[in-house]
Amino acid sequence: MSLQSCLVRFTPKASLLALLAALGGIAWSPPAQAHMSGVIGYGYRGRYGPPGFEPFCAFRYPMKCYCPDPVTTNIETVDGCSNVDQPSAIKNAEDSCSMLCSLAAESLEQNGGVAGRPGGSTGEGVSFEGAGVLSTRPWGDFVGYLPFSKEPVGPTSEKERLAEELAQRSAVPWVWLQGMGESIPWEDPRGSAAFVQAYWSQRGAPEPIGLCRYSVQRTCPLEDVKLGDSIQVCSAESETDAQLIAQTSCAPLRYSALSRSWGAWAVYGVLGADSHRVPAATIVAVGPRQYVGYVPSSLKVVGIHDDWVKLADELLERTAGTRVWLAGPAAFYAPEAE
Repeated sequence: MSLQSCLVRFTPKASLLALLAALGGIAWSPPAQAHMSGVIGYGYRGRYGPPGFEPFCAFRYPMKCYCPDPVTTNIETVDGCSNVDQPSAIKNAEDSCSMLCSLAAESLEQNGGVAGRPGGSTGEGVSFEGAGVLSTRPWGDFVGYLPFSKEPVGPTSEKERLAEELAQRSAVPWVWLQGMGESIPWEDPRGSAAFVQAYWSQRGAPEPIGLCRYSVQRTCPLEDVKLGDSIQVCSAESETDAQLIAQTSCAPLRYSALSRSWGAWAVYGVLGADSHRVPAATIVAVGPRQYVGYVPSSLKVVGIHDDWVKLADELLERTAGTRVWLAGPAAFYAPEAE
């Protein structure tokens, strides 16, 4: 029970016993309940950031945010926010800059249509949030990119070993495969690799990547993001593995492709949480007091809501995540004039 709910519920006529019981409930609540979640940071151009975030920024730290070449964004300054202390605001500014640069780098480096799992099955659904990117270079070798890192991994001629390293470093079993074409020779000594390929059905299914003992094709609504209308899953491990991937990879493929058009510029989340957790949902402002939510595991949108803070907390609960992207015009997040 929050302190706010107690202030609303209890009137001067409330009994002392009831009041003590309510205060007892507060004592057992998590500390600083009112500050468990909030705006972590936001980026902008010009001298001033968007209005409306003052309640989240008792402590604020503006810093210039420069992404490594060739990554570019429409952001030049990031404000870190905290209702705890100034060191937290400074850390949140650094984390927000890193997250926004990583999002821009992901958009630059991968097309969202092909992904590989270099290791064995985790027995869970597919998630690409925070995955590394394995990209081919014009001269035939490969380089990797990781969220929250401004330095590339590699180059190397051994793409399979690089893919495993990216998966280990990111703690995400999947890796985006960029610029390698449809049919990629892949060495798989353990016989446990798996791949997802988006394709247009009228052109026929693509040649499988690597060893494809078990293959599944199914429809997937990716037309409007220009990735195709179907997916092909190949697994060297088992038919059960291939079926599980096919059932759970369509939604995250679509979410990833859509996210590159949203232009996220702010991060909301659980304060003090692991700064290397990639946001697991996105809010897009489609008008004043009109907000739509997206989660990677669903093809359906959440909304339309008129309160973006409530929607953000709902998305955090749905995804058991610690971060949510804010996208859409910053002016739509401003409070209404009284």
